[in-house]
Amino acid sequence: MRVRTVLTAFAALAAVGLGGLSVTAPAVAAPGAGSQVSAVQAADGLDVHRGKFMTLSGCQTAGQQGIDRGHWDSYQCAEGNMWPWTWNLWTNR
Repeated sequence: MRVRTVLTAFAALAAVGLGGLSVTAPAVAAPGAGSQVSAVQAADGLDVHRGKFMTLSGCQTAGQQGIDRGHWDSYQCAEGNMWPWTWNLWTNR
């Protein structure tokens, strides 16, 4: 019984720890980084590159947080071509 409790606690801690790894890139790219972007361009009007993310969910979380904070009105996560950062966050401002 004690082993089951310890394993359950370990699994919960591992899930929390791994969940924190999904958003590893900053929500805002460093100034001047846009000139060196090797990414797929997003839709018209979304011309500000905000960063590269390893997961789609990380990109979507950062995009939604920017909307919630009033930094931009819309965003798109475009698939990139550079491993391991495969998702690029594009915003309208």
